[in-house]
Order: sequence, then structure tokens, then C-alpha cells
Amino acid sequence: MSYRIITINREFESAGNEIAQAVAARLELPYYDRFLIVAAAGETGIDQNRVANIDEKLESRFEYSQAEAAYYYTNNQDPLPTGARVAEIQFQLIRALAEQEPCVIVGRCANHVLRDRDDVLDIFIHAGRDYRVRRTMESLDLPERKAVRLLKRTDAARKAYYKNYTGCDWNDPNLYHAVVNSDRLGIEGCVEAICGMYRG
Repeated sequence: MSYRIITINREFESAGNEIAQAVAARLELPYYDRFLIVAAAGETGIDQNRVANIDEKLESRFEYSQAEAAYYYTNNQDPLPTGARVAEIQFQLIRALAEQEPCVIVGRCANHVLRDRDDVLDIFIHAGRDYRVRRTMESLDLPERKAVRLLKRTDAARKAYYKNYTGCDWNDPNLYHAVVNSDRLGIEGCVEAICGMYRG
């Protein structure tokens, strides 16, 4: 199998972003994560910080169960709610990027958006709870209780976002070519494994 694109979904503080950046550098591929926030802000005219705050999150149950359903499944011509507009622009950008060049794309349902392509390697980065709690405490200088709360909240938000737009369970291993455990393999071990799979 010859791959061009790598998509990476990751649990919070599993070192997923670090691994994705290292993979992109090792393979000399463009890396897309925050770019999708900036680009979506530019397209929507919404403040970049606002886009960052709603990135990979659902703003409210009402907004997504009612307004988005009306947009997609009826002739309602009202604009998409803010979060849904941002997500749709990001999905369009992901498709365009995949057409343009080989690259690494982090999060934002990229594996689902590109599911019909056979040149995409889909990876999920997982790590043990204790490892992720320690990383959260260290990186954000939080006490353990607050770190645990943030970890749970962030993972739940990503899972809900993915479910909303794909109908699938974000951490279902059947959605990916491989699930790598950064706690067990270490960051360098994960990078080597992913690069090896990509090179085939």
C-alpha cells in the first residue's frame, strides 16, 4: 500500500501532537493542525480566538441537534451555526489539502472526511490515564484533581464532536489502521512505528 496522507486522532496529553509533528518532520511532510483554525477563522470572518475555543467541540446540544439538522436535512437556507460552519470549512480544507500534496493532518475528523481515499494512513494515539494525568499536571502546572477533570472534559468533547459529525465512536480501533500507545512505546517509538507504516 502506498500512502500519501497521515491522519492522527489523539487522546488529550497522549503526546499526539508532538508525535504528529515529529512524524511530519521525519517524513518531510507539511503538518496541519493550528493552520485549520486560522484558515477557518479567515473564511468565516470569526475571530481566531473564538474559532480556537470552539475547535473540536460542540457548543451546545440545541445548536447541533436542531440547527445543524435543519441545515443538512431540509431546505432551510439559514446559515450554519458558528461551530458547524467552522467544522464544515475545516472539512473542505482537509479535502483540498489531501488533493494538493502528501501531508499529516491532526484531528478534526480527518480520517472520516478522507475515508473514501485509499492513500490515507489513519492513526490513533492512546496512552494510559496515569501517564496523561502526569503530562497534564506538568504541561499546564495543575494539581492532580484539576488535571483529571480537564483530561476527562477534553476527551469527552473530542469524542462528542467526532460522534456528531461522523456517527462513529472516536476511539473505536476499527476506524484506524493502527492504535499506538505512547505510554508504552514512547514518543520516538511511536514516530518510528508510524513512519515505518507510511513508508510501507
